Amino acid sequence: MKQTRLWPSAIVLVAAFFAGAWLIQRAVRGGDRDRRESAQLLQHVMDRVRESYVNEVDEDSLWEFATQGMLAELGDPNTAYLTPDRLERLNRAASNSYFGVGLVVDLREGWVTISQLRPGSPAERAGLLPADRLVELDGRSMRGWTADEARTAIRGPLDTSIDLVVERGANTRMDVRLNRAEIFISAVARATVLDGGVGYLAVTTFSDSTAVEVVRSVDSLTRAGAKSLIIDLRGNPGGLLAQGVSVADLFLERGRRIVSTKGRVAQATAVYDDETPERWGTLPLVVLVNHGTASAAEIVAGALQDNDRALVVGRPTYGKGSAQAIYPLENGAALSLTNARWYTPLGRTIEYAPIGEVRLADADTARPQFKTAMGRAVFGGGGIVPDLASGDSLPDPGERRLYAELGSRLPQWRTMVRDLAASLVREGAVRDTLFRVSAAWRLRLSRTMEQQHLPVSATTYSDATALVDRLLGNEAARLAFGVPFMQRRIVRADETVQRASEVLRRAKSPKEVFAE
Repeated sequence: MKQTRLWPSAIVLVAAFFAGAWLIQRAVRGGDRDRRESAQLLQHVMDRVRESYVNEVDEDSLWEFATQGMLAELGDPNTAYLTPDRLERLNRAASNSYFGVGLVVDLREGWVTISQLRPGSPAERAGLLPADRLVELDGRSMRGWTADEARTAIRGPLDTSIDLVVERGANTRMDVRLNRAEIFISAVARATVLDGGVGYLAVTTFSDSTAVEVVRSVDSLTRAGAKSLIIDLRGNPGGLLAQGVSVADLFLERGRRIVSTKGRVAQATAVYDDETPERWGTLPLVVLVNHGTASAAEIVAGALQDNDRALVVGRPTYGKGSAQAIYPLENGAALSLTNARWYTPLGRTIEYAPIGEVRLADADTARPQFKTAMGRAVFGGGGIVPDLASGDSLPDPGERRLYAELGSRLPQWRTMVRDLAASLVREGAVRDTLFRVSAAWRLRLSRTMEQQHLPVSATTYSDATALVDRLLGNEAARLAFGVPFMQRRIVRADETVQRASEVLRRAKSPKEVFAE
């Protein structure tokens, strides 16, 4: 009998979550009387849940449930209720910063170990070094901690401190107190000059400093001898619309269209044109994209493609083509509300799956076709379709089998790779920057896997040789010669980067990148 009486209460609680959407839709269809009745009905539901539900639920939570339910019914993943904590994280992401001490850590031989220090950070100023082992944090042993656990514990409120015991080598331990500060993460992850004077720039996000960082990095590359440029936007999730516009502005002539937005309200409808002279007009340009390229990164790729300024190489992009406005609320939270869609200069929608519409297939034949001023065909229907396809959207079959057989023990295997690289460097096996991963190194890793009973067949391991060589070689390069050299090694081994480099080495002017 108790279950029979409690069942309606459960229904009422679910109703509190979804009633917001239904009642508002009803109110919109009706007049003022319907709106008043809908508001009264919602309040009656809230009162009944608060008074009679089997578990006590405070009224503020019920209103938040109703709000979240209403937004969920819109079917738009980018429209959301942002609690104060979520809003703070969003603001931090936009500024590309966090509160911490500037340590980048990973696992080595079962211990949390420093792999990199942020320039100018409290950790760097304290004299900590890559390969230092973190033994204790605030009196707690860190043995057996995961890297994620360490990162969470190291970060915290601004101007608070942590006490570390750091081990350097076998016999040296140091006590270090570090005060947390605001740590800024560069939006430009890698910048280097490749063979043939090809500059390479990896932009990982569009935060409030991205345009400034791009200017500084490209100027540095040109001073170092770059005669052309690759902008790598693969895996870039986007960010601030204004920063996407500012970066595109750097590479286009004054007056060129960059992007437009269209929404229901006047404030959401706008056009964004280039306002400054082109900064590097003589540089032939290639932009790299893939399925992880989204939002503001797609705006940049689309603007440069539509204006015949860059050849786009890679895989079709994600298709996040809607714009959101953030509306602050009285309780310190905010509403992220989709209020417009973005369109490229030729009028192509970036939105891959517009709300309430069917997503188009990847095949070019299913997409509307547009023509640039040079007569080149570009495709609409959502996302940015590259001019030149390159790179696989999934790992090769050997890599996939290795990952599948390792399953949940993949992190343990990655730790084995890092530990072997550290041992090889200590033993002097990495003698110069031209080193290659040898069969003896691969055999040594295989034997360690056998000793640790990792379930990988000999055939699978053999078929994943390219993956093993890449991971082991990159880690050994980082430990032996530093992060910049490791980054150059990664770039030079990248098939898509090499294909873009071939195009640029043949191009003597920006327009020649489009030559067959």
